[in-house]
Amino acid sequence: MKDGKDKTEVKEIDCIEAINGLYAYLDGEMKDPQTLAQFEHHLEHCHTCYSRTQLETALGQLIRKSGEEGQTPVKLQGRLRKLIDEF
Repeated sequence: MKDGKDKTEVKEIDCIEAINGLYAYLDGEMKDPQTLAQFEHHLEHCHTCYSRTQLETALGQLIRKSGEEGQTPVKLQGRLRKLIDEF
């Protein structure tokens, strides 16, 4: 019989914590194994955060591809400038 403590048990995080760590995860900057496990565990159980991660991944790939081709769409350039100015 188990004593209630599974060594592979991962502390649950909520969506706010997941969103706060999203870009660190996507950029490969999430180095702590426990934090990484918590984040990935959350993604396995939260459709909303999983979908957000997929969207951000696809967007990043699209932006990189546009940059490699040397063709950043004019609309995207305008949106990025506006975001930077507001920041």
